[in-house]
Amino acid sequence: MQGYRFIFSDSDLLYLVKTLVPQTQDASRMIRVLRDDPEILEGMLKDPKLAHRLLDDPQSILQVSPSLLFAVLLRRVRADLEKERFTLEHSGGRSLALFDTPQIVALLDRGELLSYLTEMLVSFVRVSSFSTVVRVKHGVWRRVRFSDFDLDSLLSYASALEEARRFPVYKRAADVCLFTLGIMPPEEADPLRSASVRPAESHSAAGAVPWESLRVSRRRTRQDYLTQGSSFYRLASRHPDAEVRQLSSVMGTLAEKFALAVKPLSTMSSKYLAPFKEKVFLQ
Repeated sequence: MQGYRFIFSDSDLLYLVKTLVPQTQDASRMIRVLRDDPEILEGMLKDPKLAHRLLDDPQSILQVSPSLLFAVLLRRVRADLEKERFTLEHSGGRSLALFDTPQIVALLDRGELLSYLTEMLVSFVRVSSFSTVVRVKHGVWRRVRFSDFDLDSLLSYASALEEARRFPVYKRAADVCLFTLGIMPPEEADPLRSASVRPAESHSAAGAVPWESLRVSRRRTRQDYLTQGSSFYRLASRHPDAEVRQLSSVMGTLAEKFALAVKPLSTMSSKYLAPFKEKVFLQ
């Protein structure tokens, strides 16, 4: 929860104050209080009146940062799921009731994980591509463009890096799997992806690496995303940089509970983001 005081802008906090404490005569003082007291801030983020204002007035979405929007909606989803006895999973034309809402709520009660999910969602508001020179074969180098919203492209980029530099790629690949399943299911997300460079096409001499088996030559299924998301979070959690960035615990939890972590995002997507999802993400 510590980080939220710095993620939110003064404009975000002013929005909270005007929505929940409209009678205050000193908004600046209230903003300072919110920066100094995470418990008060958390209580305001959970207030149903805040979610109602954001959702009932489309213009409100434009008045706050993505960080505040997603922080509020994740808490709203948690409150919704706390009232439910089960979630539904759809497979093969059939629906299966799973009594897993207590586990999902417990997951969202972890402050560091809630912060991570918020920042992860913000990272998909805009996606980017970049180019770098990679070795195609001995003595032959080629400039290749990579996308940070394409698993094959990320795998190609990871192949060009030493293991010591792969943490951001492992993390991003895992995030792409989580975001795709939760917010942009494959049938929605694929048309928005940049053209990817298949690993086998870019540099076959990269050598065997632990995640080589995660590549697929066909269209990915839901199970592929589940398997790869969990595996990449596990690789990220074990990387030395995860400890340096204090992300080992979060990455390990997401690796272990990846399928559960998808569900609050799916609820958010279908229940709250559907009317304006394409205007919020992947700009």
